[in-house]
Amino acid sequence: MHSYGLFEMKDNAERIAFIEQRTFANVIVSSETGPQAAHVPMLVMRDDDGALYLEGHVSRGNPLARLAEGGVSSLVIFNGVDAYVTPSFYPSKQVHGKVAPTWNYIAVHATGMLETFNDAGELRGHLETLTDKLEGGRDTPWTVDDAPEDFTEKMVAAIMGLRLRVTLLEGVRKLNQNSREADLVGARDGLTASGDVMSKMVAQEMAKEKGR
Repeated sequence: MHSYGLFEMKDNAERIAFIEQRTFANVIVSSETGPQAAHVPMLVMRDDDGALYLEGHVSRGNPLARLAEGGVSSLVIFNGVDAYVTPSFYPSKQVHGKVAPTWNYIAVHATGMLETFNDAGELRGHLETLTDKLEGGRDTPWTVDDAPEDFTEKMVAAIMGLRLRVTLLEGVRKLNQNSREADLVGARDGLTASGDVMSKMVAQEMAKEKGR
């Protein structure tokens, strides 16, 4: 990740909180035939020594499962909201015209060694933890125990667990912080007025920067 200091998430707790909230990630590894990627919900976990790791799963038929069996260096990307920013949002465009388009976004990268686990008990425990997290807050949350036991056993047998031991965690919040105040406000207002839901969400993140 190219880290321009002004946009960098400098607080590790903030990076961890972001991936805990986001959950869904792109897991990327290299192979002899080129890059391989999988789109996977990942849990933030800590081992007995407090070391950070990420835990997810894929189908046993996924090429990533085979590549990670012996351990493989991996990049896991958690993407947040993003939006195109047109120069037309900037008052400076009318003054001197020295403005250019940009893209605002939030993302966290986790790098480390990706490994697999396939013990049925571990896999079931992983599924229960993941389900409880994702179903939390619902009026009638679904649990793994709601499914017939033979069905669950077949599902567990069909997946491979993934664990990434995190060695580097980087984060970026690129939200026009390098713009003059008037242009920053213009971009934020322009995105707020957009009919695009994601653009509105980026504008909300831009507003939060004031209090950071």
